[in-house]
Amino acid sequence: MSRIKFRHGLLATTVISSAVFALSAGSSYAQSQSGASDVGEIVVTGSRIVRQDYVANSPVATVTAEQIQARGDVNVEQILNQLPQVVPGFSANSNNPANGSATVDLRGLGPSRTLVLVNGRRFVPFDKSNAVDLNSIPASLIDRVEVVTGGASATYGSDALAGVVNFIFKQNFEGLAINSQYGISGYGDGEQFDLSATFGANVADGRGNVTGFVGYADRDGFLPNGDRSWAQVANNGGSGTGIYGGLNNIVTNPYTAAGCPSASACRRSFRTPGVPGVFNNDPSLGPSSDRYDFAPVNLLQSPSKRYNSALLAHYDITDNLTAFAELFYTKTQNNIQLAPTPATGIAIPVGNYFVQNSPALLAYANTRPNPAGALNFDRRMAEVGARVETHDTNVLQFNTGLRADLAGDWKVEGVYGYGRSEVRTSIQNDVSRSRLAAAVAAGGTATTCAPSVLQIFPGCVPINLFGAGTITPQAANFVRLNFADTSIFERQNFTLNITGTAFELPAGPLAVAFGAEYREDSLSFTPDAAKASGDIFGFNAERAVSGRTTSKELYAEAAVPLVKDVPFVKSLELELGVRMSDYDTVGKLYAYKAGGSWEPVQSLRLRGLYQRAVRAPNVFELFQANDQGFPAVLDPCSTRNPSTGAARTLSASVRAFCTVQLGADPVTSGFVALNSQTESFFYGNPNLKEEESDTVTLGAVWQPSFVPGLSMSLDYYDISVDGYIGTIAGGVSGIVANCFAAADLNSAACKDPAVGALIYRDAAGNLKARAPLGNVSELKTSGIDFSTRYGWNVPWGGGFWGERLDVAVNLTYLDSYELDGIEYSGTAGAYNISASLPKYKANLSLGYNLGPVRVNYSGTYIDAMDNQGNIPDFEDGGYEGTKSFWYHDVSARYSFNDNVEIFGGIRNLADKKPPVFDNANDGNTDPNTFDVVGRYFFVGARLKY
Repeated sequence: MSRIKFRHGLLATTVISSAVFALSAGSSYAQSQSGASDVGEIVVTGSRIVRQDYVANSPVATVTAEQIQARGDVNVEQILNQLPQVVPGFSANSNNPANGSATVDLRGLGPSRTLVLVNGRRFVPFDKSNAVDLNSIPASLIDRVEVVTGGASATYGSDALAGVVNFIFKQNFEGLAINSQYGISGYGDGEQFDLSATFGANVADGRGNVTGFVGYADRDGFLPNGDRSWAQVANNGGSGTGIYGGLNNIVTNPYTAAGCPSASACRRSFRTPGVPGVFNNDPSLGPSSDRYDFAPVNLLQSPSKRYNSALLAHYDITDNLTAFAELFYTKTQNNIQLAPTPATGIAIPVGNYFVQNSPALLAYANTRPNPAGALNFDRRMAEVGARVETHDTNVLQFNTGLRADLAGDWKVEGVYGYGRSEVRTSIQNDVSRSRLAAAVAAGGTATTCAPSVLQIFPGCVPINLFGAGTITPQAANFVRLNFADTSIFERQNFTLNITGTAFELPAGPLAVAFGAEYREDSLSFTPDAAKASGDIFGFNAERAVSGRTTSKELYAEAAVPLVKDVPFVKSLELELGVRMSDYDTVGKLYAYKAGGSWEPVQSLRLRGLYQRAVRAPNVFELFQANDQGFPAVLDPCSTRNPSTGAARTLSASVRAFCTVQLGADPVTSGFVALNSQTESFFYGNPNLKEEESDTVTLGAVWQPSFVPGLSMSLDYYDISVDGYIGTIAGGVSGIVANCFAAADLNSAACKDPAVGALIYRDAAGNLKARAPLGNVSELKTSGIDFSTRYGWNVPWGGGFWGERLDVAVNLTYLDSYELDGIEYSGTAGAYNISASLPKYKANLSLGYNLGPVRVNYSGTYIDAMDNQGNIPDFEDGGYEGTKSFWYHDVSARYSFNDNVEIFGGIRNLADKKPPVFDNANDGNTDPNTFDVVGRYFFVGARLKY
């Protein structure tokens, strides 16, 4: 993998002072920060009704362009991950697992349940996961981001089960603006460079406008190093598949050599090439350990290049009819890097040249009851090189339509949208199963493969696996496998929206919105032939997937004023909505909402909303076919934890069930699993039904007239998802636990009618699992959001004392996050689900204007979390969790005039190291929740013409 280094000339000098005015995530208010109430007609995300002085009945978090600029974030996911309502998804620091994308996950319900909009319209997903890649969203073009938490299917349709993230771009731009930014960590790595230009002009005497955007971003990747020593050694004990090789003892044909009783697991390593020695299964990964430490070669930050472009145009054909079009195109390249291929279960014939010419190995093989049986062998293919996965993504989104003003305040808009994303995933340095089998076949020599093999593979080179460094470059080249997969997602979307006042009621106008939508999604995933056939060791085998879904939808909304301007009722309003969706897969679905608001006095508004949301299964969930993965699931039969080396006590029932599976008593044989991961195969389900969620929000908004600029909100939320589409039993850990609880391989807990045995073992006794999807889970989550904002024009404004102070506090309390009856709130890790779910997450922001200078501070708090593996339901424990964290960011900008501005800042001012904990999500920690870069400096400039 090539490392990208930047030495760009900067457009700015370093300006580093106080803080980042971080993300203000309160309710969306029509009033400006100064408290003025005279605003024009607006549409707030969560409803299509055009209103004046609108306060949303659903909690809406808003992130402004000012806040984005203050943080200096080039990547959109970093902006959103500061919001307490967001459980971080994939990001620039994801490596394993990762797919090259950056995603957003509201309330932890999953990225595919968060609907992403751009200018209020759907944006095309980037691959089979049905999630939108936030790399396609240029941060410099964002005017604001509105985030609605809680179901919004009644307004927007499927995928809005958890809520909506709406990126609203700058429009009607005139002139030219150039932004440039450079950043580097305090350790001299992790460099990032971003350059963009926004340009626009009015046309036809102001009847139209064309706004364009082009941008380029470049990010350097980095590996664990001495400055980040917490990442240099795998905290989970690494892998039992090491560079010296591992000779596995097979219970049905065990080794009986001296010191190796037939009941013993008796694995052998080859520290001395060709000579079997006792396998040192030391999970501390010290110099004498035969396990493999994969941490040093796994990236902590992925290198990437990104090109963004956009064109936004509108033209007033008449005073009442406007045509518009939007075109977005993004090209990204992102790399991840993993340890060299772990080749497991290799069958090496005893007639192999290197077996026959290694006397100690041959003598050891001859101690078996059947000495002619093949050797079962594992080896880390270090000589082939680290595995590099490159994602080349091209995303196109085009929207065009007409917008018309009708009689009165009635408006109509018709839009056609087409989106296409193509992801080409190229893999280097994998290992071919068929070529490796050919290279170890019997009948060859040290330099020539067997004649029968050469007829099939003329270029075959023999390979010696018995020791470190024994694979020649020629042999490595022969077994090396480079391949590529292609995923194409296409969407066509037709929408018609009509809004206006139906009639006047005594308390005000009855505002309505209604419309129709047609949507067609198609997915084609074409894996490389070798990957589809399973002729690979180092990456997950996947099958081709293709399919198409369509939906026809009708919706209606109404805002009904009931009472106005009477004692104790300044305003009382009802909000209603319903949506009917007819899918070709699951039939007709209905989503609806009912709620309202009550203002007893002008400054206080009480609000509540009940929403029924639905989500139809996507193409991949319906048709996923036997994809391979390695979740962190410990084999219950292991007498020691392979991550920590700690002894484990097996209950009598577990011990008996393990004896049935292994063919030997795991306690007397000293069975120890090689890894803390379990190879698993994942399946879709064409019989999936829709998910349904019920969301209740109750809250209050207070904007006291006696404190201009102060806004406070407090909201309770409760979300329940039935028919939750997910791996049965909540995950592979649940599948294994349920099967062991049943202790019967023929029981329903251990067998599935569609895929067969849910757990099984290979010849070496390694646990395997099959994991189909189903509408089998129930997810419930509840909590409280608190937000306050205060914008104060200081009374002594001017001069040294400055002019304006902005304060924002945003806090979420997670009362419960329950999946299949298991409570995950306040835990971190990837024991069964991969998530960090702190009880409390908060953000404090301060901003102060001092003439041409703006200084900002942001503090992010993440509560302490227990380890997910300590949850009593899993009957495990003893794992380390995380302590509480405060992150401090500072920034400043200086405006020379209206045309020239420079800025700079520091993220993670205190250089906080991330927590290292057991069952970690990726790289000894959760790199999407905690900062792995360290103290980070950025500087830049903005030029306007």
